[in-house]
Amino acid sequence: MTSAQLKAFQAVAKYGSFTLAAERMGLSQPAISDHIKKLETAYATSLFIRQAKGVQLTEVGKKLFAIAERNAETEREAVTLLSHAKKLEEGQLLIGADAAVHIIPHIKDFHARFPGVSIRLVSGNSSELIEKLKSFTIDFAVAAKLPEEQGIAAIRIGRDPMVAIVASNGSLAKRSTITLGELSKHPMVLREMGSTTRAMALKALTKVGLPYAIALEVEGREAAQEAVAHGLGVALVSAGEIMHDPRIKALKLSNYDDQMSEWLLYLEARKGLRMIAAFAELVT
Repeated sequence: MTSAQLKAFQAVAKYGSFTLAAERMGLSQPAISDHIKKLETAYATSLFIRQAKGVQLTEVGKKLFAIAERNAETEREAVTLLSHAKKLEEGQLLIGADAAVHIIPHIKDFHARFPGVSIRLVSGNSSELIEKLKSFTIDFAVAAKLPEEQGIAAIRIGRDPMVAIVASNGSLAKRSTITLGELSKHPMVLREMGSTTRAMALKALTKVGLPYAIALEVEGREAAQEAVAHGLGVALVSAGEIMHDPRIKALKLSNYDDQMSEWLLYLEARKGLRMIAAFAELVT
């Protein structure tokens, strides 16, 4: 049974006439008759009782008509859903971010423009999020590094200097600046493997050429700041990602000027999708 045969059957059943069905569908009467004949022949059953003034449904025909009507309603619902999605009146956008602070303003703007679209924000470090992006688990990744793979588009949405954070009640809190050499004399709190913050911190400390001690390795910037606030060590972080906390203080690095960029990443292959294109355009 083909879709054309089922639609022809539905039209004849609805209008009670091959002629009227042909007119409503924009087909010839022979074409309608052929669809019905092939359908009845394929299943060796009669769907209509032919009469001089039209047709009536057989018992099988009545049951098939009920199924056809449900099928048509499902199709109409599907068209409505996809039409709304095309207009961004509904749907879901999945964004993974290593630091929500960089993407929240853009999410706010997108939500104001397309309130029917729900947005889900998940966290992770740059490496984790890039893997999720490549596996289609998320639509966008907000990461502090550019992936080496081809086929990933990137829009820079932030750029901040690296700073040191120390406990507010410690001796270093009396200062406003510090050198990497001075910082290396204090136990370090480092982020987890795969974190761009960790990579840049180690790059900065290696530049000093002096030994340093790792006091603690933690997962996530919140945990890193909490460890510093409790006096477990000092940390190097992006200035744009510091959460307000009176227990910590940020010190400028007087001899290190590298900055950390934040990128909005998405797959080039998906840039033609309406929702992907709309969010990327808003951020640009």
